[in-house]
Amino acid sequence: MLSYLGLIKPLEDQGLDNATIAVHLATRTASPMLGEEAKYILEDTGAVLLDPVVENQRMGSLISYYQSLPEGEAKQLIAWFISRVFGGQDVSTDEYPRSVQFSAVEDTLPENLKPIAARLVQSAGGRPYANTVEADIVAAKQAYADQLAQEEADREVARQEEEARQAEEEARQAELERREAEEEAKRIALLELEAQYISLYNANVAALINSANIDSAAWKTAIQTMANSWVISNDGT
Repeated sequence: MLSYLGLIKPLEDQGLDNATIAVHLATRTASPMLGEEAKYILEDTGAVLLDPVVENQRMGSLISYYQSLPEGEAKQLIAWFISRVFGGQDVSTDEYPRSVQFSAVEDTLPENLKPIAARLVQSAGGRPYANTVEADIVAAKQAYADQLAQEEADREVARQEEEARQAEEEARQAELERREAEEEAKRIALLELEAQYISLYNANVAALINSANIDSAAWKTAIQTMANSWVISNDGT
């Protein structure tokens, strides 16, 4: 599968449509065509040589083909290519539009020049996406869109799970606080009951003990007074 972000989006950002992107990827080389290496190939194959007689004059199979062409884009591109590589400059056949331009000229070459063009292409790493068609571009874009949709769905699931976890934690914390408040209320109520008991005890019974009073009627009266004086709170305690 073609990388949408790495291969397709940069070309879309240039305004290229799917068909043009497919042609570019099918014709682009893996790396630029290095000027010095391309010059060596042209000279080694006899495609472009310096005329040993006429100064600054070039000759060779590619020059002959160039001279036979009518004026037009193909002739201009060949002249530009020769001038560039013999000037020691690289040719960006890994980028648009040079990829498409080189391939278009290559397709029109006579059979005796095609192996030279193929050697030039191989020197630039070949064409790693040579079989690319428009349907591949569409598929890569759809795969990327599906990936984004899946990532968004995953984020939504994670968000919902986090919300549920937080709600559960909040409920657990609320229950804990409720129980703690309930226990604290019981503790305070018990302290209040104990305080009321001690107060009534001191007011009614303590004097009997201190005076060693053994009159049952007095004790009954004291205890009854404690009971009658007991204040019942609103919650029944």
